[in-house]
Amino acid sequence: MTSQFLPVFVNNALAENEELLPEVLSARCELGTVLTFCRNFRIAGIGELFLTATPRTFHRRLHQSSRAFAHFLSRADDARKRTSKALPFFDAIAAGDLDGAALIARDSRRTWAQGEEYEEDFLFVEFLMQHFFLRASAADSQALLTRYAKALQDAEDIRLELCQALLAKDEEAFNPALERFLSERQDHYEKLAEEGSVADEVRFTEGMLSVEGLALVRLAEAQGLTTEEDYLQVPSIAREPPPANLPPDSWRRISG
Repeated sequence: MTSQFLPVFVNNALAENEELLPEVLSARCELGTVLTFCRNFRIAGIGELFLTATPRTFHRRLHQSSRAFAHFLSRADDARKRTSKALPFFDAIAAGDLDGAALIARDSRRTWAQGEEYEEDFLFVEFLMQHFFLRASAADSQALLTRYAKALQDAEDIRLELCQALLAKDEEAFNPALERFLSERQDHYEKLAEEGSVADEVRFTEGMLSVEGLALVRLAEAQGLTTEEDYLQVPSIAREPPPANLPPDSWRRISG
């Protein structure tokens, strides 16, 4: 089914983005609209990766997602922002667009939207933004993780272990934590599929490739950590060096 319907998923995602583009360009664009726009780029990119076994278009689509989101953040007020929803931040890192990731980090909301997102979800993304892109001190980064642990109220969250390993530059802790993170993610999508509560275009793209996982691998390697050759849901082809100097406004031309 995957190979048969992937071209349809890719084409439908890009066609919807053609329709959404005027709204995304508008100063009145809402978060949900731009996140759908970015997800469509992600679906199209993953679909192209699976169809062609080459990463160029995959990286370009993630770059388009990240730059479209950075454009939204640059014009939106905090009431329209939710830091925990910033999956395009991971798209940027996965695509090697560190400038785009820095723009997203800079313009993201710095406060938890209580009642609208879980505090631990906010703190996971906020830590990565602060530690890797906003020049937070080691003490400030540790303070975020201390707050993260407190917010969990003794509940388990493998993402906290990943953040602690990245802060400590501890590859012996990072690699098993990432493997568990990816395994739990796969189990989650399998459960959604069994329940019939995930669309096929998501199940057979995002459900099989973790952009967050790829981004975490890139961050670990940027710190000099030795990573495993293979990870579940992070195919080696996606880890190839991304292209340089992609146009920052390429997201405005959907088919280009």
